[in-house]
Amino acid sequence: MANCKQIVLLALLTLCCSLFPGAAVAQEQQLSLAQYDQLLRAARAAAARGDRLELEQLGRTLSDAQQIVMPNGALAQVDNSWLAMALVANEPDLPFITARLGALIDALALTNPPDPAQAQAQLDAIMNLPPFSEAQREPGWIEQQIERFFDWLFDQMAPAVGPIAEVASGPPGTLVSWLVTAVAIALVVGVLLMWMRGLRRVTRAQASLASPAALAARDTADAHAQAATFARAGDFRNATRMLALAALLWLDERGSLSYNPHQTNREHLQRLRERPTLRDGLAPLVEATDRVWYGGIPLDAEGYAAVERHVAALRQVAEGEAQP
Repeated sequence: MANCKQIVLLALLTLCCSLFPGAAVAQEQQLSLAQYDQLLRAARAAAARGDRLELEQLGRTLSDAQQIVMPNGALAQVDNSWLAMALVANEPDLPFITARLGALIDALALTNPPDPAQAQAQLDAIMNLPPFSEAQREPGWIEQQIERFFDWLFDQMAPAVGPIAEVASGPPGTLVSWLVTAVAIALVVGVLLMWMRGLRRVTRAQASLASPAALAARDTADAHAQAATFARAGDFRNATRMLALAALLWLDERGSLSYNPHQTNREHLQRLRERPTLRDGLAPLVEATDRVWYGGIPLDAEGYAAVERHVAALRQVAEGEAQP
């Protein structure tokens, strides 16, 4: 009788384990939102550079993750079993995996929008910087006097404009008509000369203005040094910006991408559309930089380390592309 009870209990236990394997092994794995975001970005970078070994390791971690702990403490269900299935193939479709991971990263950014008050504060800070903060210069005393003089002169000339015009439109060849025509031409030439002189002065002033990006760093080494200084001070936002600038300057020095300080990071990225490998290597760094610099997403030391990994991955991609 005792043996029968043991057999029945063993059968019930086996049935429970087969029906609820997750309960018998462990609870569903949980990740924080920041950890999940870093895993997605690391997996996307690995897929972009064709690193199947790292991609498979990250894919197992992402497939095991079942719940994400949101900043407010709520749990969000995730299912990345598609990644494990995609990696089973002998030749996984890496461009498809890269694109789908990128879509997940973009969707994840929408779940954590910046605080409106913080975004408004950042906008106010930007608007308080040049050139937005530059007030319109009031004309000086001499300029005011010159303007008043010309206003008075035109007022005095107004009554005489009508008769002069009638004389100038009289029979051609008369002395008066030639004199009036000559004076009119001289006035037009004088106005044109004054306009061209002002235009040249404005053009020289604009040419002498260097963009903030051009003044930020002299070369790659200088940008890296400034990034390290910001990072040691705990200012990871400026450190990320300088790290991205260092990467663009490094690509320019290698001849891979001509750096234009008047273009945004994404404009530089769009110029690599005919070099998809290098573009995919730069894309994670651009996305991370734009989220931190323009999106106001807070960044800690761990997140900054992820940005440094993006830079290292970009270097590997660029060096691999340069090899024959």
